[in-house]
Amino acid sequence: MKLISPLQEYEPKDFSGLVTTNHLGMLYQENPTETSNLITLLYRANKGVNFGMILKQFTPFYCKTDADFRWHLQGDSRKNIPLIECKVQGSAIAATSRAGLAGARFTLIFPERYFSDTNLIVGEKNSVYPIRIVGIPEPYGAGMWAYTCELFTGDPTLFIPYEELVAGKKFSKEWSIVSKTLSVKGGTPSYTSPFAMRNVFSMIRMEDTRPGNMIARPVAFSWPAVDENGKQKLMTTWEQYADWELEMQFQDAKDKLLNFATLNRTSTGEFLQTDISGFQIEQGAGMQQQIESSNISFYNGFEIDIKWLTEHIMDLSDNNKGYGQQRRIVMRTGKWGAYGFSLALKDYASLFTPLATDSPIYSTAGGFGFKDNFVEYQSPDGAILTVLVDPAYDDLERNKIMHPSGKGVAKSYEYQILNVGKVGGEDNIRPVYLEGNEDIMGCEPGLRDPFQPNMPGRFMSTGKDGYTIHRAFVGGVMVKDPTRCATIRPSILA
Repeated sequence: MKLISPLQEYEPKDFSGLVTTNHLGMLYQENPTETSNLITLLYRANKGVNFGMILKQFTPFYCKTDADFRWHLQGDSRKNIPLIECKVQGSAIAATSRAGLAGARFTLIFPERYFSDTNLIVGEKNSVYPIRIVGIPEPYGAGMWAYTCELFTGDPTLFIPYEELVAGKKFSKEWSIVSKTLSVKGGTPSYTSPFAMRNVFSMIRMEDTRPGNMIARPVAFSWPAVDENGKQKLMTTWEQYADWELEMQFQDAKDKLLNFATLNRTSTGEFLQTDISGFQIEQGAGMQQQIESSNISFYNGFEIDIKWLTEHIMDLSDNNKGYGQQRRIVMRTGKWGAYGFSLALKDYASLFTPLATDSPIYSTAGGFGFKDNFVEYQSPDGAILTVLVDPAYDDLERNKIMHPSGKGVAKSYEYQILNVGKVGGEDNIRPVYLEGNEDIMGCEPGLRDPFQPNMPGRFMSTGKDGYTIHRAFVGGVMVKDPTRCATIRPSILA
């Protein structure tokens, strides 16, 4: 890391591997008699909300084994069916044809057996030309079905124009109309078969070996850390610092895995890479890859277009997808993306309500303050969009491409829209864990270790005067229905 101030005495050094007392001397850190100077861990100050904290919002899914985990999706049984061909009096429809005139029957050919006899179906001009299917659908060529139909109207002079019966026109089912006297049969329901989704468990590991004489060794600095209960404590030994770094880096690796991992399975179902153990390495798809497989768009400039964004949100929050009247959508982005969104929304809002009001003004102890940050938006269909700033999007280590504006990395301008509703009564996004192995930690003790009292007969797994800390994680992430999510990315990252 570069010098950050002329007051800085020396440039910090990065290192890894075994750390001994000699290293501490070289790094100007071992000096128990020196007054402890409280330092700030610059890379961890104000770390904010990370991906692991986002996943904690959702109910985890536990598996008994580390075999591939599967889930099923099912499309809507109500849909439009494209017309393949129309035949009038046995011949392909022509511009001069008058299909359905005076009750004459005609044939519609569709790619699947979706409709049944007695069904009333409609095309794109649904109220003008209702069509009744009068015969049982019959196979027609390879994978097609022929339906005998009539125009269902009280006007014998009406017919369906040629342009309404050309290939590609869409048709949908209305109802099954029958006689009120001694009717014989009704229409049959249509079914949509579910399809399976499959992902792979990933396993990551870290380890750190420490000499026995480094246990409880004080260093010439101290720093604050907050435990799981929110209590702050002061750390003063190399052991505490090493534990802190190992855990922070391990959690960071786990967050990156669940977010950015890409599936390494080939199209034939094989994994080509092998571990030093000789066994294959399997890596599952993270959330980003699962979402991008369905919806990804690109935009130019500094600010996103609110009207264009609104249309994306409305597509993702279709009322037919099982949500309540108000739907919560989280839009994950970086600090510059949040800034651009706020500016765009401010400009958009000014078209309707002038912002020259006192609503952004608030009281403080010494006077007044001014808030100028738009972080929530309700689209016309009732969906509520909340902005979540994730520091991972501004991480200069992983994100190396700068934005053309010169302000921050390009990733900071990316928007990941997470439609966080339910699918089949379950969270659409869920972390997946191997039951009993959600978080693996262990110590490989040597002659000395910090976890066992120094007494005769204590357990040792190695004769070395030291110990090794091991961390591991087995898990993955499931986006049950990726069509409910989207990625909007600056064009420089295309």
